[in-house]
Amino acid sequence: MADARSHHSRITAYPQPGREINIRQLTWPALLSAAVIGFAGRVSSVVDSRDFAAPPGVSIELPALYIATSPLSRLLDTLTLLSNPQSVALFVTVAAIVTASLAARRNRSTRPQWLRIVAGLISVILSIAALEAIVVFAPRPMARLVVSDPDVVVVDFHTHTRASGDANQRFTAEDRRRWHRDGGFNIGYLSDHVRFAGAAEAERTNPVRAGDGVSELSAVEGRYHKIMSTIMLGLTAADTALLDRKGQLLPGVPASGRTPVTIIALPNRNLDSVTAESLDSLPHFAGLELVDAAPRGLSQLDREELKIRRLAAALRLMLVSSSNNHGYGRAVAAWNLIRIPGWRALPPDSVGRLIEQPFRERSLNAVTIVKRLRPRNHGVAIVWTLPVALWQMIGSLAAAERIAWLVWIWGLWGAMRILRSGTVPPRIKPPPSHN
Repeated sequence: MADARSHHSRITAYPQPGREINIRQLTWPALLSAAVIGFAGRVSSVVDSRDFAAPPGVSIELPALYIATSPLSRLLDTLTLLSNPQSVALFVTVAAIVTASLAARRNRSTRPQWLRIVAGLISVILSIAALEAIVVFAPRPMARLVVSDPDVVVVDFHTHTRASGDANQRFTAEDRRRWHRDGGFNIGYLSDHVRFAGAAEAERTNPVRAGDGVSELSAVEGRYHKIMSTIMLGLTAADTALLDRKGQLLPGVPASGRTPVTIIALPNRNLDSVTAESLDSLPHFAGLELVDAAPRGLSQLDREELKIRRLAAALRLMLVSSSNNHGYGRAVAAWNLIRIPGWRALPPDSVGRLIEQPFRERSLNAVTIVKRLRPRNHGVAIVWTLPVALWQMIGSLAAAERIAWLVWIWGLWGAMRILRSGTVPPRIKPPPSHN
């Protein structure tokens, strides 16, 4: 008995600082867990652009790695889908919260209070810079759109490769095909700036049947009135002579024999120049971007959605979305859904002609735009970017993601406790030998 008591005293003699759990230390992980459990699943990750309801037969598919790293993946997607003013508002709000928190905290060190606040703000700035670098450059899993109807083709009307001078010069045509595949697209139009090299490279490796993989079709981005960006579908390298050096469309018949379908691209400061008269002359506009995923394009959508819709209705222009992706980022803002029965068995070029058909006929309801959920606030309401983004990010979590979030919340809490305590589990000293 004496030996047992002695052995017990040797075990408990080691101090264990930081092992006691104060109920206040559970506040943040408990609140975050309650938010995940209580709010997740309340909103849809994708919405119809017309009524912002969850579109039937459409869902988001998340790779296993995306789910496992969901807190980071969701944060990076949220940052990717913000407009420039929203990004500024979010970061200013975070900086203000950090400053207020440091100012309210009791200064237990010898450093001046202002120095602690400056150090905290520098940490915020460095963290933001690191996150933005990850958003722009880091390879990571993508959320993918899945459509249940096999006769619906998912299209991106405006995207770029390294053939565009302002694009990622490491981003090849095959990189673009993989990006479209990972995002859930079936057809992508490569519309580089007055260049066709990327589209020509991609078309050589298109599948024989469109349903057997992602097909990349030829287009080009040019100019109208030297200000307005114009996407011209169906033009190829054989039509180079139809464009001047600035990308203006010249009179002539394309090699395909078909008049190009032209779409007004965002961001655009000259929408007022789009009139009925401008549709009667080159480039004969047939469509107008509602959603352009470039940060400035998203900003114009947030400010002028009603104006864009009214213009399209007045001039009978087809509303579309585009990624306008230049080889940076791994999140899709919107997809175009067009129902074409039997498209999967057709060659990609034939599908391209069928995609152009409703533009020529002005079948205004032929294209359905579904969008990734994102904040829409602008103007004075821009101050609400952070809470809106947090609500949407947590509220749209899938069931598997909720589990991942809870694991990360409590795993990080436990790791921080260990780091702060500076201790490791005590070793049990063996009893002395009586031999």
